[in-house]
Amino acid sequence: MDALVGCVEKELAIERRQLGPGEGCSLVAYVPTKWLGSLKERKVLPSCCPRPEGLSDAEVTSFLQPSVSKLPAGWTRISLQILRKACLAYCVGPDLCCVTSCSGGVGRGASSPDLSSVSGFMQHVAEQNYRNLWQTSQGQALGPAAAAPREKPEACYLQALKAALSRVYGCSFIWIGGESGRELGPSPAAVSREPQPNLLPVKALLESGQFLYVIQPFCQYSLRDVVTYSPAKLANSHAKVLFLLYQVLQAMQAAHCEGLACGSLSLTHLKLDERLHVQLQLNLSDYERPEAGELTGEEAGDQGSDREAFTGQLDESSLSALLTDWVHGRISNFTYLMVLNRLAGRRAGDPNYHPVLPWVVDFTVPYGKFRDLRKSKFRLNKGDKQLDFTYEMTKEAFVAGGQAADQLHVPHHISDVLSDITFYVYKARRTPRSVLCSHVRSQWEANEYPASMERMQSWTPDECIPEFYTDPTIFQSIHPDMPDLDIPAWCSSYQEFIDIHHKLLESKEVSANLHHWIDLTFGYKLSGKEAVKAKNVCLPLVDGHTHLTNYGVVQLFDQPHPPRLFRGSCAPPESAPPISLKEAAGSQPVDVVDGLVVESVGSEGQGPGDCLKEEDLEEGTEALDSLAASGKPSEHLPPSSACNLSMADPRALGSRGNRNRGPASRELLEAKIHLPEGFNPLQPLEELEKLDNFLLRGLYSELPELVCQDHAPQPSFSQFVQRDMQAFGVLIAEIFFAQRLRAQAPDAPLWDRFLAVRKLCPHHMREIAAPLQHAVSMLLQLHDSPEELLKTRSPADWSRLFKYRAVCEGLPPPSPSQLLSPCCPTIPFPRYFSALHQFVCTYYSHGSEDGDQGRDFVFSLWQQLDKLLEQMQPEGLEILLPFVLTLMSSDLTAVYTAWYFFEPISRALGPRNTNRYLLKPLVGVYEKPGYVCSRFYLYTDCFVVQLIVRLGLQSFLSSLLPHILQVLTGLEGPEEDRVLDGAGEDEEGVSDMPASYSSSELKAAGPCDSSNFIDFSSGISFSDQAELTENEDFQNGIFLGDREQELLSLGKLSDKSSNSDDSAEDRGTDSDSKDRLSLRSMDSHQDLKLAEGVLLQPRDDEEEEEQGAGDEEEAAPEETVFCSLPDPREREALPKEDDLDEEDLLSEGKEQKILFDTACKTVKWLTAKLGPTLSCRYIVRNLLRLLTSCYLGSEQHQFVLPDDDVDDVGNICECRMVLGDLTARPVLECLMYVAQLYGEPVLTYQCLTYVVYLVGPGNSWRLNSRKEAGLLSGVVLMQKIIVYLSDTTLMDVLPKINQEVLLPVLDALTSPCTSFPSGAQARSVLCVKTLRLIVLVCLRIGQEMVIQHMSETLCRFFEGFSVPSDVEQVEVSENLRPGSRGNSDSPDSGRDPIALQELQKVFSLEMAYSAYVPFNCLIGDTMIKKVLRNHHHVWKLMTQYQESVSAQTQESAVPLSPGVPSGKSLSGYDRPLADDGVTGTFGSVTVGNRIEIPVESVLEPHLSAQVKQCPTPLVFAGSQEGGALKQELPRSARVLCGNWLAYWQYEIGLSQYDTHFHFHQIRLQTFTGHTGTIKSIASLSGEDFFLSASRDKTVRLWPLYNYGDGTREMEPRFVYSEHKKSVFYVHQAEALQQVLSCDGSIHLWDQFTGKTVRVFDAFDSRNPITAAASMPAPHCSIITATADSVLHFIDPRKPGFQHEFRLNSSVTAGLIRCLAVSPTGRSVAVGFSSGYIYLLDTRTGLLLKVWQAHDSDILQLKSAESNVLVSSSTDHSLTIWKESDQKPFHHYRSPSDPVHTFDLHGNEIVAGTVANRIGIYSMLDSSFPISMNKLSSENFRGTLTSLGILPTKRLLLLGSDNGVIRLLA
Repeated sequence: MDALVGCVEKELAIERRQLGPGEGCSLVAYVPTKWLGSLKERKVLPSCCPRPEGLSDAEVTSFLQPSVSKLPAGWTRISLQILRKACLAYCVGPDLCCVTSCSGGVGRGASSPDLSSVSGFMQHVAEQNYRNLWQTSQGQALGPAAAAPREKPEACYLQALKAALSRVYGCSFIWIGGESGRELGPSPAAVSREPQPNLLPVKALLESGQFLYVIQPFCQYSLRDVVTYSPAKLANSHAKVLFLLYQVLQAMQAAHCEGLACGSLSLTHLKLDERLHVQLQLNLSDYERPEAGELTGEEAGDQGSDREAFTGQLDESSLSALLTDWVHGRISNFTYLMVLNRLAGRRAGDPNYHPVLPWVVDFTVPYGKFRDLRKSKFRLNKGDKQLDFTYEMTKEAFVAGGQAADQLHVPHHISDVLSDITFYVYKARRTPRSVLCSHVRSQWEANEYPASMERMQSWTPDECIPEFYTDPTIFQSIHPDMPDLDIPAWCSSYQEFIDIHHKLLESKEVSANLHHWIDLTFGYKLSGKEAVKAKNVCLPLVDGHTHLTNYGVVQLFDQPHPPRLFRGSCAPPESAPPISLKEAAGSQPVDVVDGLVVESVGSEGQGPGDCLKEEDLEEGTEALDSLAASGKPSEHLPPSSACNLSMADPRALGSRGNRNRGPASRELLEAKIHLPEGFNPLQPLEELEKLDNFLLRGLYSELPELVCQDHAPQPSFSQFVQRDMQAFGVLIAEIFFAQRLRAQAPDAPLWDRFLAVRKLCPHHMREIAAPLQHAVSMLLQLHDSPEELLKTRSPADWSRLFKYRAVCEGLPPPSPSQLLSPCCPTIPFPRYFSALHQFVCTYYSHGSEDGDQGRDFVFSLWQQLDKLLEQMQPEGLEILLPFVLTLMSSDLTAVYTAWYFFEPISRALGPRNTNRYLLKPLVGVYEKPGYVCSRFYLYTDCFVVQLIVRLGLQSFLSSLLPHILQVLTGLEGPEEDRVLDGAGEDEEGVSDMPASYSSSELKAAGPCDSSNFIDFSSGISFSDQAELTENEDFQNGIFLGDREQELLSLGKLSDKSSNSDDSAEDRGTDSDSKDRLSLRSMDSHQDLKLAEGVLLQPRDDEEEEEQGAGDEEEAAPEETVFCSLPDPREREALPKEDDLDEEDLLSEGKEQKILFDTACKTVKWLTAKLGPTLSCRYIVRNLLRLLTSCYLGSEQHQFVLPDDDVDDVGNICECRMVLGDLTARPVLECLMYVAQLYGEPVLTYQCLTYVVYLVGPGNSWRLNSRKEAGLLSGVVLMQKIIVYLSDTTLMDVLPKINQEVLLPVLDALTSPCTSFPSGAQARSVLCVKTLRLIVLVCLRIGQEMVIQHMSETLCRFFEGFSVPSDVEQVEVSENLRPGSRGNSDSPDSGRDPIALQELQKVFSLEMAYSAYVPFNCLIGDTMIKKVLRNHHHVWKLMTQYQESVSAQTQESAVPLSPGVPSGKSLSGYDRPLADDGVTGTFGSVTVGNRIEIPVESVLEPHLSAQVKQCPTPLVFAGSQEGGALKQELPRSARVLCGNWLAYWQYEIGLSQYDTHFHFHQIRLQTFTGHTGTIKSIASLSGEDFFLSASRDKTVRLWPLYNYGDGTREMEPRFVYSEHKKSVFYVHQAEALQQVLSCDGSIHLWDQFTGKTVRVFDAFDSRNPITAAASMPAPHCSIITATADSVLHFIDPRKPGFQHEFRLNSSVTAGLIRCLAVSPTGRSVAVGFSSGYIYLLDTRTGLLLKVWQAHDSDILQLKSAESNVLVSSSTDHSLTIWKESDQKPFHHYRSPSDPVHTFDLHGNEIVAGTVANRIGIYSMLDSSFPISMNKLSSENFRGTLTSLGILPTKRLLLLGSDNGVIRLLA
């Protein structure tokens, strides 16, 4: 390796420290990206490679480690494979035998058969078998010598290899050896085609005089990392492993077709990423001669034994040999531990995965006190109590969290053996300061690091590192402010400490217990009960993480590690105590060095009995006595005494016995020998047996050796192909046997790997996935013994393990193309793998380019999606999902992925998995402001209805609706906290205003950047759609049918977006199934123009919605929007954006307007679709909060020039608008639309209450920014409310408006104690808006009512003009001290000087004139004098203003501010914030019903005013020239009244946290049409329609919209009448979105068109279908039960049925009454008429559980989350079961009548009885009171037969025996 590093350093000019060892024989280099880019683009090697300046060697070494992912900017890592030209001796290029086998399907020639077809595959098999049989006969007749190929010169090998590499990787070689040494000959040209995506690409191919360099990108993860550190990534999914192998075979096929063998493939050669995309790295080292694999001594150089020991890289000895040597003392502890570290994958210099050694002493006493190696260092440091506490707490959290539990909450004791922080602390003296600050502590504190070894050992809970045993420089500091690491006082130097520490590691005390530490760190105590018992459960081994990593805790052994054996000692204990280091320091025997009793390296050089000499009986007795202390069981001794254990050699004892046999020994024989307590003479044999068992069971060490030929002939390429397939078979087995083969070296030879796998296969074949067992058996020829396989090898076959038969099971010898064929039965790859692989290849081919990855990229993938999803199984979705999620997280593809991919992917996933996988990415797309162009697609109603159908209504309302509402204000994104900081405190104590969401869910930030929006005026055509049928007509860009409204609300998604304000039941899509559920647009450029015209045209806010009596159920439609995506294929014909003029591009304002209009119309459509309750709970509540955020911040108070299309409803004068008014306009528009749809209660009960809450006094006298915005938004909203209230309602709420709105606002406005956070500007805006509100109220109620009701309000307002003067008089009279101004606890205790300044600016002369004149005209001069207590002061101010204006007019007739246009105001952005003036004055002339006022624009006090001489009339009512004072709410069929109003008021008053089902018997709707008993009721996902099945042989579809007062009778929208018998079951299949109904036969029909899709009759007329159920998505199956107790599984997409499970029930079990499928689809519960319940596994059909749940017939059975079953029976019981428990979880009994129908609502059960009783039961707590209600005859007539719940709306559907269905609340 060092020789190769030297060559790279010399020829590539890469510094040695920038190189490190890679996998196998490759190198890893740390190089600049510019250097690599120059080499790739210029095809010339740069003269030198830049060095990483400023980085230490340790930093560069860490950057070479695969566990380090973050590199400095501008640097990267590459992988180098180096081939020596002189050693090349392999054949390259396919021979005749493998041409067809390599090229089948891909095609090297036109004559190659197509292996994807049956005929082509059979032709290939016949031709190959014919050729192979002839070659076998030829070889047998002529001998092996004739069949062997002739040797070729090395030059031919070199040229062939270069040509093959160039073809495979698509690039040519670059010569870097100079012109002198360049070989003559043609240079192979690169093929222009793209390389195969599953082959690891190359950055460059280099050639020098002696070497070939293959430079490839460095891949961080390999398949070995997955199976070693992240095995859960592949767990529970055969499809993932199969797809990995499918990709490997694709790469092997590409290599074979170009004449390259793949080498001895191993798990390390398969590079992959988080999405399990495999890239095969060819093992090019196999192209060298076998004898060239080992470097000679001259090439390798002297590497030193220390380096070998440190890295654990010894000779080729296996672990079993090393273990035996260590047990018998032939190698040191240090060497053996480093070998174990290397086998565990630990890498020297890797901060995350550095080798570990045990701390052996604590350095508290001279030579240290030995540590207890039976316990981990973490346990010794933390203590048992803390570990027990950690384990129990994480266990409780894990149990409470269930499936959603965090990985950190998995029960564990230890998090890691050696963390990166501890590693850097250990090496702090040698690590640069910057690295320590980035990994240990951001702030540099040198004294925070341990100062001594004693402190280091006591502080750390982690194990030691080898440097403390080998490297004396680790103690020396490179930091000036950090001293060297102190060593114990009994060491004079660092080198002496290293020597002593190393000898302590090799001592007997450590050796005797080291196997316990190995069990804790690498052995069986890492898992199972032993880990729990030893308090050694490691988090990385039990957390089940699925993210990729290349470090962790690895368990090498699953058997107890054998201890180290010692030779017996005959010396007395007193002479040399084994562990008495203090005494040993005084008198040193022969084996004592430097005062330490150290065990020698072993018995190398001497036999086990050499130390035992001939001694007499007394000496032997003394030896036996010396065993008394050491012979006790180690577990009963303390750690120090346990280390004394040593065993005598049996042969020595035997020799002593023979010596004493003589006539004189009778006395000795008769004497009693007292053996030590616990002495076990069989202990050596037991230890030997343990060693043998460990070798056999733990290491599988009985492996035959392969004898290679010294001079074998050159093998053929076909033999290399066979070797690749054999390596492929070994690789398959290694994936599943990874845990059993962890003790095997990663770079073990292929033959050793093959034999290890063969030894495991006979006993553990079941661990291999069932689809791959036959493939492993065939590829590895498991039916033949290794000896028989060796006989098939000829001298020319040294390249392969064995020779395949000419015909293997009727097929040719295996090859990649043969295994990839769908006709080959060897590996049953799913059929969709071909399409999935094409999808993945397209993904990575686009991802590797630098071009556009936006719309074109997503569209190309979407085109393949339909074909891919047709046959894809749920396991395949797990492979596909990571690619989709990656696209949804990319800025360039997020919006397009959501638009194109969400519907098909979510349809395949189902609501449950869609919420789990896609909801969070969707939220991320909505949260990012100004994400990408075309963002408005996500706010169209056609996309929103997809969200509702696929996610579920509740999930949509809770997670995504707030983001859709946010865009109305333009304030969106994750930085919303700065806008809604005060939301929490503002909502305290408001019990009557429950919130649907917390304030943090309504996110708002600054205006989003629209620079990334697409240019819609550039002429892009929206043409990605299927063509419409001929009979379709277009109106405003979309076809509208009579029934489209309800179909759209049902979830039938069309290509056309209809963002109108229609009621949801009045719009829909075309019934053609070809157009359903697609998002393609029409091939029409005019549609784009039409859509732009609709989107950009001004809205008509006064749209007429009154309709005739015969059409009262329909709302007036608005203009629709044709929303679709442009066709990427037409982009080339369009002009580029750089060629377009600026006037052709949409401005930012228009782009925002498109988004606002789309969102606003979608919100209106949602309001009609959701109904009054959900709209007000989820839309209105959040719109009210957003309204406050529109005025949050001083920038929102700046005056702006009003637009021409400003909504003037409620504007009583030409006013100056602020920026917040423009922001709030869409919010107010949507709020008023809700009021128009559902009536005045929305304004009076919800909006007015919220205004009262906003303006109400807070907890303190100081205003925060949130309260300031609340005052402004409350006043603005109050103006809107006043306009739309009727006269009667206005007079009813007028006292509340006065007392709870106007007076609190005036208190804050005129308070001298409180200043506004935004200064005088905010107070001025509030003053103007409050004045306009008071004037509006006065004009609405008239003169007499003003005097009667508004006197106090007017007086309070005008008192604001006297506050500054009154304060000045008080201050002068009382002579207040300056310090008293700060006391402002109450309004009378102090004044705020800032507030006084604001009052002086706001209540100025002009404001006095502006306010006094209109009220004087309205109520008269006499009455205003009586009302205003400070009339004299106000009159004085008004007179001063008139005089100043007159004087100014005489001085100059020219305005001082000519830049201000007539009738317009200066923008607030052009002047200081707090100095902005106030405008808007009233005139003094009354003309008819008008008041004429002069329009003046007043500037700052230091500026003169611009006064217009010509008065402008102000219209107070009914004219087109001004704002209307009153607007009648349009008559709507959905106005709340009667029972609907009562129900709505109750629901609005509930808290958002109240999720219980409340039943009050409020009748809301009646559905009539059925003529027979209602048997089944099922609501659709949007809860706006439901299905009902009846005995009258029909299934009906009903709308669920509020009409009338609760007595209205509704008719069905659709009737399905294809049944021939009574229909007893109806349900909507999740995955298919089709209706399943059963009358003894299964009917599957389209809920949008009513067309029958399929009908499944009973399989046996004698056994009809008695029950049916549909599997939850992503499963598409339908389960039916017949009278003969058989379950049939039907896939509606395929003919026939999938399979059937026959329940071997007894005769007494009875008929199957009901089925219940678990939400996960894993199990199905079957209820019998006898009361038995069978629980089956839907995948295998195995019976999981059978029990008698009831004493009689089971009436209904339902499954809930967390494996819960609910059953009811005729024995009057309602029982809740958990699948894992034998006893019922809860048991309820009805005393009078049985529960024959029920439904689930969260954790509650809503049940009904035949006595018309409705009960609500809890599934969690049986002590929860049961709510029981008897249905009144007024609300429900007949007998209750069926029941259904609308979970989000919390409504109840009740079916009766007379065919009538009631909707009750």
